Amino acid sequence: MKIALTFGALLLSFCLPSIAGTSNVMAPSRTNAENYKDRALAACISNAYKGSPAGDDASVTTSVFLEWTYYDFDKGNPATERLAEQYLRRDYTNPFEAYVGAEFKLLKCLDMFHSKELNEQVRQYVPHPDWVRDKPPKRKKK
Repeated sequence: MKIALTFGALLLSFCLPSIAGTSNVMAPSRTNAENYKDRALAACISNAYKGSPAGDDASVTTSVFLEWTYYDFDKGNPATERLAEQYLRRDYTNPFEAYVGAEFKLLKCLDMFHSKELNEQVRQYVPHPDWVRDKPPKRKKK
């Protein structure tokens, strides 16, 4: 009986990670440009839902992108914050009659994510948009 329990515990320890979902975080393998834009989206969502569990999670997510993205922090961070605030102040009142009273905060953040303004920020503040993290591409040896 003791051997069966030990074997069962051992088997469970090997299976548990796949049962629990041990997915890898994909953001570190995306480009600096993609992560800059993702960080801006997280910042917008954080501001839109401040004080809620979603807002708190988005705030933490915004911070973690600092580890995975190479850009001008001193200029880029305030610029994304301003852009998010600008989009969240937009008046999306009643684009459809059936949604009277909806604030469309998430829609505003999504519109910001796809905006020309955010693309311009990438051009201004991300010196190596195609790099993954802050490492240059490897050069081929001659």
